[in-house]
Amino acid sequence: MTKLGDVIVQPHQSPNDTFCITSGGQPFTPVFELIAACCQWPPSQSRNAAIRAAAGRVTDWDDFLSALKRQRVAGLVHSALLLAEAPYPTAIASTLARRARSITQRSLILMAETLRLQALFEAAYIPVLALKGVALAQLAYGSVLAKEGRDIDLLVPPEYAEASLQLLEDEGYALSSPTRFLNGAQRRNLITYGKEIELRRKGPDLLVELQWRTANNPQLLQGIDARSSTQTVKLPDGSVRTLAPDDLFAYLSVHGAQHSWSRLKWLADVNALAAAEGTDLEHLYRHAERAGAGICAGQTLLLCKRILALPLPSTLADKLLQDKRVRRLVNIGEAAITSPHAHTAADNRIGDVLRFLRTQFLLGRGWGFYAEQCRIAAVGPIDVVRIPLPRPLHFLYPIIRLPLWLFRRMGVMPRG
Repeated sequence: MTKLGDVIVQPHQSPNDTFCITSGGQPFTPVFELIAACCQWPPSQSRNAAIRAAAGRVTDWDDFLSALKRQRVAGLVHSALLLAEAPYPTAIASTLARRARSITQRSLILMAETLRLQALFEAAYIPVLALKGVALAQLAYGSVLAKEGRDIDLLVPPEYAEASLQLLEDEGYALSSPTRFLNGAQRRNLITYGKEIELRRKGPDLLVELQWRTANNPQLLQGIDARSSTQTVKLPDGSVRTLAPDDLFAYLSVHGAQHSWSRLKWLADVNALAAAEGTDLEHLYRHAERAGAGICAGQTLLLCKRILALPLPSTLADKLLQDKRVRRLVNIGEAAITSPHAHTAADNRIGDVLRFLRTQFLLGRGWGFYAEQCRIAAVGPIDVVRIPLPRPLHFLYPIIRLPLWLFRRMGVMPRG
């Protein structure tokens, strides 16, 4: 056994695997171990055996249900438990079956709305891609039914952001986050300094996340945007376009890294893509590296290996483990994903804010990356929305950033 920084490297039991990572040598809880075993991909006899063994060690099944809600993988876990014929309480099985049916129904609604919105954007001559959602579910798992979906992610070019926002509002969607009202100046400021906005429509409840950039820091996903190469994903009721496979892996890696991999759902999805037969993991990593996302991709692959048993080529594993920053991010990601609570919001306690900012600065390298990250830290989209200064006064945003945050914490300013 060798130790590299904070990460311990040990021989793995599988003849096809070369190592596993243990953060500080601490094992997973029985509940997380069972959920992670159910999220391994693809299904296999060895996965079934791991699920049955893990289920036998769980004693708190109420905690299991709570963890499933937090990780948003109830559909995947329900299917895996049935395949493995694992023993677990009847009451838990009934609750899980109800959740799985609800996920299936929600997935069908999201699929229909994704197809409808894509057609509307096309009719308006607005380039659009479906990120994650039903497209990713179909690619990763071969079905849209088991992946738990919350919203519809649409990516458009920045110059079409205002038109896209208007199109969605014409379809009955209302602004939801970061605010419920935007005048013209606020919309332009948000598009300049932000990357996305949420809109909600009732009856049925639908949430759309409209994005015009793939990452907060443009150095992380250079050349990957709404005009990049695409792939067409066939669904039961039609087809949608999403990012090409290499770009999709890089995007998912950055997305998860920017949220410190706070939910197992995100890691399970990218792991299922990476575990597909014939996937060249070294090629995926090199492509992400060329786009500026090498550190994020390295963290992603090592977390998939550690938590979801992704077989990783020894040469690639050795390369990634030599990078102290990647190892540090693996520890951060593992701590976040195994935490009982999700920590995804930056506008929280000062300690949480500082930890979030520090993590964001670890995701890339080079003066260009650091300069962009400083700009992002200095000018918050929520500030330019609530205080839309004239463009000649935008230099004031970094100055008023901290006071505005303190005012929000004290309740002096409304949160939107």
